[in-house]
This record gives sequence, C-alpha cells and structure tokens, in this order.
Amino acid sequence: MACDLEELDLISAVWILTSNDENHLITHEGIRERLGLDASFDVRGLVLKRRELFRLGAPPGELEEWQASMRKGSRLPAWIKQIDDDSNRLSVIDGLSQKDVFRSQFRANRGSPKSEVAVLSWGLDHIDRIRKSKIASQEVSAKSWQMWLVFFVGVANIVATIAVAVVKGNESRPPMPAATAAQSGKGEFFSRPPHTT
Repeated sequence: MACDLEELDLISAVWILTSNDENHLITHEGIRERLGLDASFDVRGLVLKRRELFRLGAPPGELEEWQASMRKGSRLPAWIKQIDDDSNRLSVIDGLSQKDVFRSQFRANRGSPKSEVAVLSWGLDHIDRIRKSKIASQEVSAKSWQMWLVFFVGVANIVATIAVAVVKGNESRPPMPAATAAQSGKGEFFSRPPHTT
C-alpha cells in the first residue's frame, strides 16, 4: 500500500508538470530528470496507469516540428540541454519517437496552452480521491484482521479454560477404595461346594 501512495504522489507531480509546462509535449526522460527518479524507473508505465489524465504520443506531425526546433537549439528540455556533445545531442533528438512523449488529456491538441487552474485543481482532487480510497481500504483491511485476531484469541482462551478445568477435575476426584480380601476372594470361596463326610 505504501508503494501505491508514493506512486500517487509521483502522479500528482507529473500532472502539475504536464499542466503547467510551456511545451505541452512532455518526454518520459524529462520527467525522470525533473523528479530525480532513477534511470531504471518506468515513467511510461506510470503514465499508462492513469490514462484518464495522460495521453501517450503527440498529435500527427507535431513531434517532428519540435525535433526541428530542437535541432536549431530552441525549445530544448533541460535533460537534452545537459548533453554537452553536439553530435550526441542531435542523436538523442533524432531518436525521439511517439513512444517517448506524452501529454495531458486536457492539452491534447497541437500547441495547447497551459491548463487553467480549474483543470489543474480537478486533476489533483481526482488523484486525492483515489489516495483516500486506498487509505480507507487499507484501514478496513486492518480492522478486519484485528477482528479475526480478537476472535481467535477469545477461542484460544476458552479452550485453555476448558483444558484447565478438566485437569483440575481429574486431580480432585477421590481414588477408588481398594477391594477387601474377602470381597476379592468371594468368588473363590463360595464357588466350592460344602465338604461332607
């Protein structure tokens, strides 16, 4: 559950960036760099989990126009600016494809402006509702486990009480009286016929 909540925190940050960035096209690598995520972190997988907020790819022809601007040194994302070698930088720009970019569902068209505050707030509220639902589900699960624990502890106590009562009952029962010699030999003496002369 902790992982799910941390993931929702990341989605909130991504939502803010996709809503407010000057360029409505966002690269997965740009998110990784701006949020300080590990190189192995699957940003695309994160985006895919919230398709109601994000749309994969770019409108037809717009990625190519952006690449052309970047080749001229314009509209460069920070992570591409950090590539010192010009040849490597151009190689990275040329290598960008539809699977490397995404955008907000509310900035889906070519050249979409920044989202209005109402749209930004709606997205954050939506994510917060999901977060609260997960927390509530976790609390219900925890309470359920507590109820079962109380039940099993109660049953164990009852079983232990019964066992102790049985043991004490056996210990307090008086021993059976020993049979007298006459009683024990009764069958032997009276089974013989009387002696006659």
